[in-house]
Amino acid sequence: MLCRMAKDRWEWLEGLKAESPIEVAVKYVAALTADALAAWPPAIQMAEGQSGGRFMALLEPGAERPGLAAFEEAIKRARWDLLRDYDALDFYARNNHIAKTCPSERDQLASEFIQHYVLESFFALMEKTEYRVKRKDVVVGLAMVEKRVKLVWFETIVPNFS
Repeated sequence: MLCRMAKDRWEWLEGLKAESPIEVAVKYVAALTADALAAWPPAIQMAEGQSGGRFMALLEPGAERPGLAAFEEAIKRARWDLLRDYDALDFYARNNHIAKTCPSERDQLASEFIQHYVLESFFALMEKTEYRVKRKDVVVGLAMVEKRVKLVWFETIVPNFS
């Protein structure tokens, strides 16, 4: 019995695979970004001259977290942006899909903010690594952000979900 326990204790090692520094960096930024969004409102610093005033009501301390659809739509648009799928973005905007999925104007505005926040997080990573991290690497990070936000979302809304 003791030998069996010792073997089970180390089984997790069998599934490990090596990760590149790029994969590690993308995972790290994805986790930081998702955690900041899940603990709404995220802490941000506005640079002088930036026009973020329209988002200020969303970001006040104690502000209500947007609906899950706002997060999902933001990630969807961010993915299209990273993949440079401008036709999908244009179609989405032209047909006002955000209003269909996020009826609340507040959630629509929050979705726009979330899209910018996520993209800026990953663009900063790309810039800091002198563009060794590419858009294709970051697309994987978007899925991680989405998964982590949803997990935290459901744990908060539905206790004992996991």
